[in-house]
Amino acid sequence: MIGAIAVLFVAYWFYRTAVRVKLPPLPWAAGGVIVYYAGFVVWLYLVLKPLLGDSFRHHSFLLGLGMDLSAVLVGTLLAALFRAKVMLKQGDTPYEKHF
Repeated sequence: MIGAIAVLFVAYWFYRTAVRVKLPPLPWAAGGVIVYYAGFVVWLYLVLKPLLGDSFRHHSFLLGLGMDLSAVLVGTLLAALFRAKVMLKQGDTPYEKHF
């Protein structure tokens, strides 16, 4: 559930930023979602799965919650970095004053 809320937030954030810097909003919102899920999947399957081993499949509630929350956090941070390093430099206003 928190992952769905986070991905909706990222899509809306990218959409509003694209409108503000005069870029096409739908492709940038979709790009933000793709970057979010890329970070989410890479963290979950390429970092946590080898790190946790068998606990990745058979885990407690708290470990599962921690895995999901950490993946959401990594996906959101990667989307924020993409927005700052790529998206804001493409638009009419290269740097925003309000993050």
